[in-house]
Amino acid sequence: MGAEDLPAAVGALTARHADGSYTPPYEIAYALTLFAASAAEVTPIETVYPAIRDLDGLAAYAGRALRDGFLGMMAVHPGQVPVINAVFTPPPEEIAGAQAVGDAFAANPGGGVLTLDGRMIDQPHEEGAGAACSVPSGIMLD
Repeated sequence: MGAEDLPAAVGALTARHADGSYTPPYEIAYALTLFAASAAEVTPIETVYPAIRDLDGLAAYAGRALRDGFLGMMAVHPGQVPVINAVFTPPPEEIAGAQAVGDAFAANPGGGVLTLDGRMIDQPHEEGAGAACSVPSGIMLD
């Protein structure tokens, strides 16, 4: 079931605001989907952005998905793939920062809380760094 199917099933006119973000009832479904994927240890993938030609809106929508914890996104049209890949492919400086966090913990086995570049890092940072270093680069569809 996709993001457009649930509102149709319950008789809603739409699940989205004009900017593509979800209305409150569907924000709940969105959050629960993300949390369920995490609990099941499967990659959370964002659904499609239906405004095919609105690439700026797509970039903003994909950015919100990445911020919230989704690690990829479906495309409804091949023209959306480059935008989605750009959003979900970490920039080199982010990968380098994540590597530095991983290196700090590798150099301090069992270290619960460390300092890196004047800021505190702990287990959530270590886990986030591992995830950032393991995100595959963009996938192109033909």
